[in-house]
Parts: sequence; structure tokens; C-alpha cells
Amino acid sequence: MNHPLKNPNFRTYLVARLFGALGSYMMEVALMWWALEATGRNDSVAWVALTMSIVGMAASPFGGVLADRTHKVGLASMGYALGMLAPATAAALLLSGHLTFGLVVAIVAVDNLISSFFAPANHALGPLLLTKEQYSQGTAMAQGMSKLLRMASMSLGGMLVAVLGVAATLLITASVYLIAALIVRFVEEPRAARVVSASTPASEGDAAGSAAEQPHASLRQRWIDPLTATAKMLFGVPLLAAALFMVGLLNFILSPIGVMMAPYAKSLGGGAEGYGLLLAGVTAGELLGYAVFTTFRSPRSLPLILGGSMMMGLSIGALAWVTSLWLAVVALAISGFGAVAVGVHLDALAIKLIPREFMGRALSMIGVLLNGLGPLGLVVAGFALKTLSFPVIFNVISGLLIVASLLWLWPSIVRAIRDAESEPAVADDAAEAAVGETA
Repeated sequence: MNHPLKNPNFRTYLVARLFGALGSYMMEVALMWWALEATGRNDSVAWVALTMSIVGMAASPFGGVLADRTHKVGLASMGYALGMLAPATAAALLLSGHLTFGLVVAIVAVDNLISSFFAPANHALGPLLLTKEQYSQGTAMAQGMSKLLRMASMSLGGMLVAVLGVAATLLITASVYLIAALIVRFVEEPRAARVVSASTPASEGDAAGSAAEQPHASLRQRWIDPLTATAKMLFGVPLLAAALFMVGLLNFILSPIGVMMAPYAKSLGGGAEGYGLLLAGVTAGELLGYAVFTTFRSPRSLPLILGGSMMMGLSIGALAWVTSLWLAVVALAISGFGAVAVGVHLDALAIKLIPREFMGRALSMIGVLLNGLGPLGLVVAGFALKTLSFPVIFNVISGLLIVASLLWLWPSIVRAIRDAESEPAVADDAAEAAVGETA
């Protein structure tokens, strides 16, 4: 099987996502900097970030329903085009002297509602352009590109704000979104085969889909029933439920790690530089993981999921005992590599199991479920930092990860993974044909 980059459709899709992510991160930098400067309050940045992370979660599941009902390329392009409105509006208000902190929060809220409604179509489009064997490499490539782009665009946004000002940076952001909207239009709409495996509640999904297509269907039939059918599909397949549990646990446990690193660096005798080194260690390990799993493809995901989980558990446990800042950096780099090994192959495994007609709804619902665990993990981390020592915290995290990794040795889970990896998918035949036509 060819590398995903040999698929011109997928290449175009990645370029469009590159410009879209670039615009998103640049706008984030510009508006947060303006909020900090305009209010003089450090917490203003936190309020903007909180609005960005929470508001859009309400719209995402319904965007997933729409994504599975119509053309995903058109929805992705419309989402990028509408993304121009927020930076253009903020720039116009700033240039006219009418921009206020309350308006910034409102603009960010509306922008995230709109973008989250159209994002599921964009996210579902990627897997539908690939064949089953390409999922792990394609997932690693998309996630790694996003990680690199976040680092680069934050710096670029800061430079543009410093040199050109906030208003000019926002106008550039609007132009970048326009480029993304135009590029994604060149992606050929995938011909997703409506194939549902025997282990999936197909009848409920089909019933929900047919009801939604009726012209006089009720609100519940058009929007709620498809989401209910998707939830039953996700939790009704044991292997999918296990993957969701593991990824959810990783999000819950690892999201507070960044918060803990500042006081942990101080406990090791380091300052702000040490804090930066610890965060850099995690990022370096993640980037190495994305590079490895983009380049090499493993026919079996179970050893990488199990090994990555164990690697994370042991490396985080080592933080309880190390006394050197550099040893902690190495341990965190190993943990970051393990997290990518688990995340990429769990994502690829889940995509293999999700019927293609459920793709938009399923990915949006998974995102909402997992993103909701991040803030909860931060609350628990705050309580732990007040009441527990670092050795206790890291040993507890290590123990949870190691115990959770043993889930993948359960005989029924092992058999299900082998079946998922060996079972031929009819949907892949359509994808193969599409790749052949566009290559």
C-alpha cells in the first residue's frame, strides 16, 4: 500500500488543513495579546481561552450529524469561509476604536460555535480519503502537522503582532482562512460506502438516517436520534468502548501534566528555564513519535498500544524518583513518545471500526467526550497539588496507566483487535478505486 502522501486528494486536504490551523492559531495569539494589553489583567487571557475551549462543544455533535448527511468538502470549505468573519470583524472594530473585551469574548464564542459546527465534516474527510492500511500513518501525519504548526504559528503570530500590530495580523488571518476555503474545494468528495459490520447496530443507524432524510421529520428524528444511534454504536462495540476508555483515561491523566511541570521544576531546583525544558521534553518525544509513525507502518497495533501504555506508566513513575532536571526531561520525552504510539494507533483502530456513514457523528462525539475530561483532570490536578507530594502524584498516575494497559491483554480484546486488523473492508475497495482514479 502506498504512503498517504502519494494520494493527491489527501495531500490537498492536508494543505487546506495547514492554512486553516495557521489562521486559527494566529487569531488566538492576536486576540489574547490584545485582551492582555487592553485590560491589563492576566486573567483576561484565561477567560478568552476558556471561551474557546468550552463554547464550541455544544455545536460539534450536531455538526457531525450534518456532516454525515451531505457533502463534506462543501461543508469544510464553508467552515473556512465563515472563519474569516471573526478576525475581519475584530479587525474592523479595532480600527474603528470600538473593540472591547466583552466584544472579543462574544466574537470568540460565536466563532467557536460556527467552526465547531463545520469542523466534524473536515475531520471526517481525512479518514474517508484513505484506505484502512493508511490510517495509522495518515493519523500520525495529521496530528504531527498540527503539533508542529501550533508551535510555528504561535511564534509567527507573535512576530506579526509585534511588527504589524493586532489589526493587521487579524486581517492576514482572514486571508489565510480564504486560502484554506479555496484549496479544500479541490479535494474530490470521497465515495464513502455504506457498510456496517455485523457487530454494529446498523438497523438503528439506518433508521435514524432514513428518518432524518424525511422532509417533515421532527427535530428529535433529524438531530437527536442520529446522535443516540451513534452513542449506541460507540459503546455497543466492546473494542470501541475499550479504546474510548483508554483514550479518555490518557486525556484525564495527561492534561494536568503541563500544569504540574512549573511547580515540579521548582522542586528540582529549577526556575522558568527548567519549566520550559520539561515542556520541551514532552514535545520532543511527541514530535519524534509522529515522525516515526508517519514514516513506518506497523501491521499490528496491539504491541504498540500495550508497549506505549507501559512506556508512559514507567516513565512518569520515574519522575517520582529522579533528582536531576535533565533526567526528568528524558523521562517526559519517553512519555511523550509513548503517548503518541498509543494515541495514533488507538485512533487508527477506532476509525477502522467506525462505519463510514457514522464518521462525522462519531468523531465529533468522541471529541466532545474526551475534551470534557481535560478540564476535570485540571480540577483534580489542582486538588492533588495542594494535598499530595510529587512522588505520590506520579506514582498514582504511573499505577493507573500500567493497570489500564493490562486491559489490552484481555483475551476478548486481543481477539477483537486481530479480527479488526484482518477483516477485509468493502469500504476500502471504494477508497482504493478513488485513490487509483486520482493518482
